[in-house]
Amino acid sequence: MAEFALSAAGLETVALRVKNRNLMIEFYRDIIGFNLKREENELAIFGTAKDKNDLLWLEESPYAQDHTGEIKKLKRLCLVIPSEKEMADLAQRLLQANYPIEDALTANEASGILVEDPEGNQLEIYFGSKNTHQNPVALNLVALAQKATGEFPRLSDGVHFDKIHLNTSRLNEQQDFLENVIGLKVQDETSGILALNGGNFHVGLSTGQGGTLDLATDDVLGLDFLQFRVPQADIFALADHLEKLSVEFFIDHKKQIITVYDPTGIEWWFVSEEKKRH
Repeated sequence: MAEFALSAAGLETVALRVKNRNLMIEFYRDIIGFNLKREENELAIFGTAKDKNDLLWLEESPYAQDHTGEIKKLKRLCLVIPSEKEMADLAQRLLQANYPIEDALTANEASGILVEDPEGNQLEIYFGSKNTHQNPVALNLVALAQKATGEFPRLSDGVHFDKIHLNTSRLNEQQDFLENVIGLKVQDETSGILALNGGNFHVGLSTGQGGTLDLATDDVLGLDFLQFRVPQADIFALADHLEKLSVEFFIDHKKQIITVYDPTGIEWWFVSEEKKRH
């Protein structure tokens, strides 16, 4: 069988199952700076200031189990900020809210801030190239915030998720799914952490046991699904590829959406570029 690869796999939407939607809205809208585009029943849908995108969905699930302090399927989300000025405005919002900072590092004109949202999902926010992070030192958040101009009260259209890092108890199966089922490429492997690359999107994998790792996503808080926007030709190619592998998947009657579960239980959505956005 010929090696399969999606022609492009940029991450469009991350969906999180949450307990307290209002508290999470306050964090992602008022501190991080997402634009709350609309609310639909239990969903809160976020994007950037102007662009027609849905970067983040929060789905309120009050009966899902918290598993506070336990290992989760989602290890970390990475959010790219396109300019230092915008990073400074975001740093100022964090400091003004007196929000806890897990870590803040800088190296060679690249800076990163690590926080946890109110329900324990890690969010890494960074500006500059991660490839330049050699021997980083502590980032002076006060000095960065002093550069704030107020130009970016909401995240700009250049902001996007570029990496998601997952915990899994089925490392080999998860790697096989990413590499051979949906066609991402192994780019780097160091210290037991796998970094897979597919176009503008990267996945990191770490092995773990317990917590929510082997529980159904519907039953627990945290990462629910990932959605990608791909060419229509990739929808047909992926459907054919999954059928040949005898992998279960769903495809809608218009053949514009494919969903498939990975071995960790996370649902991956692939949506045709021809399907209209909301």
